[in-house]
Amino acid sequence: MADATPYEIRLVVDRQEGGAYTARWTERDGYESQPFSIVLPLRAQDTSDLRWYLETYYQFPGAGDQVRARQVEEQLDGWGRALFDALFGTAECREVYRNLMAAKGARLLTLGAEDADLLSQPWEMMRDVRGPLAFQGITIRRQLKGSRAARQFSLGLPLRVLLIVSRPTDAGFIDPRNSIAPLLDALDGLPAGLVEVDFCDPPTFPRLEKMISQARREGRPYHIVHFDGHGAYLERTGIGALAFENDEALTALAPGPQLGDQLAKLEVPLVVLEACRSSSLSDRPVFGSVAPALLQGGVGSVIAFSHSVHVEAARLLVERFYDELCQGLTVGQALEEARSCLHANRARWLHRGPQAPTVDLQDWFIPQLYQVGADPALIERGKLQEWQESNPVGAAPVPHASGGPPMFGFPPPPIYRFHGRALELLHLERAFRRHPAVVLSGMGGMGKTALAREAAVWWLRTGRFEAAVFCSFENRAGAEQAVQLLGRALEGDAFSARPAEGQWAAAVDLFRSRRVLLVWDNFESTLSQFQQSPSPQAFVGRFFE
Repeated sequence: MADATPYEIRLVVDRQEGGAYTARWTERDGYESQPFSIVLPLRAQDTSDLRWYLETYYQFPGAGDQVRARQVEEQLDGWGRALFDALFGTAECREVYRNLMAAKGARLLTLGAEDADLLSQPWEMMRDVRGPLAFQGITIRRQLKGSRAARQFSLGLPLRVLLIVSRPTDAGFIDPRNSIAPLLDALDGLPAGLVEVDFCDPPTFPRLEKMISQARREGRPYHIVHFDGHGAYLERTGIGALAFENDEALTALAPGPQLGDQLAKLEVPLVVLEACRSSSLSDRPVFGSVAPALLQGGVGSVIAFSHSVHVEAARLLVERFYDELCQGLTVGQALEEARSCLHANRARWLHRGPQAPTVDLQDWFIPQLYQVGADPALIERGKLQEWQESNPVGAAPVPHASGGPPMFGFPPPPIYRFHGRALELLHLERAFRRHPAVVLSGMGGMGKTALAREAAVWWLRTGRFEAAVFCSFENRAGAEQAVQLLGRALEGDAFSARPAEGQWAAAVDLFRSRRVLLVWDNFESTLSQFQQSPSPQAFVGRFFE
């Protein structure tokens, strides 16, 4: 039987007094090379040019910027070769490299260091005469030198994912649905019941602590914690921090060690740090400095972005990564597949909308893997097959008692789909955290109904509600219609069989006991100047009092 253990070469790097680096390779059989010197290939100006190319260029790509971008792209291959030569420049190191490339099966190249400048070099760009090593079946990963041995994680099914989508109002705004939607789509590819997704809602650090503690008490650990939001580099302490929200939806920074202390309670196998463009750019590796702190806290694997990434790249990366992870690949292998997807799909749009202009961007090397111990498969193929054999394929939980569609009575989506209004959707979500009812007001034709419909679609998608019911008061419809729609949506035909005098009370009870979104459209039609009927205040009161 073939050895399934990956073939690993590990580079241990020390920084000497005066700033010089010395390193040595170790191989799986215990062989250790002679120490050799390393000079960082990318200097300050190189890293500055690369950051401009990845984070600024696509925002205002004028003619001069395009020329500068081409100049940066022309240097990528040269930087890749220089990174390769820095690690494999001696004859002895070349022999280590040949052993790695000749090995069968999975292969790991591990960089063990403590120096942030060395770890922040884009080692994923390393290339030999055949191209980048990352596309030749080599998983490149970082870890702190002397990291403690990885814990034995519980990887039983179902796979449990905790999503933290943080959008403080004082930071740059990115549509929260951008990469979360494809992430959920990828997880939907699994058999029903194989995966459970929770949202940290609201995305505050105290709420995260409470959810982690509850999961620990119940013996239902999270396998993946995915943070989608901003980061900041704390110059005074030299570490990175994640931008959670406080109770007023303003930025509340959580330093990496603080987050690591919380995640240590559950021994989380994988944390994904997905970086939107930060409101306060720094020339320091923000999430890269959070990742080592998480490893120190006991997290097994951390995926961090070396730069703020275009939202289209984040979408492609997240979708492919989770899809491959759900097929049984290891964390490192799934990341390499996602990296390949970025390499093949380089078009990054300049603005939202149909037929938006694009620029080609080479950003495939942005995601970095920090990892201690083995490269785990969170869903082992054997366990996945056992689950599929013991659970009916395609079985899905019924969203509500009637077995009907979770969206009841809604108009069809806009002809040209829903675009924009992402910030308004976030405002609605925050309003519902504080109030049981929210009013959308505006002139006719401004898209209030489309916005309410999109909110219902998204909140059903993320599990905030189990059903959504749409009731229009146009054409002088009254309270009885709202009662009938709500009752039939949540109870099916059995509701119509109830005595007429008991239907109102039953509908109110269903509304109070179920997680249902009730959308009242054209509610102004109930005002006395439109019809002679009980006041809308009385109608609302009977539902919410």
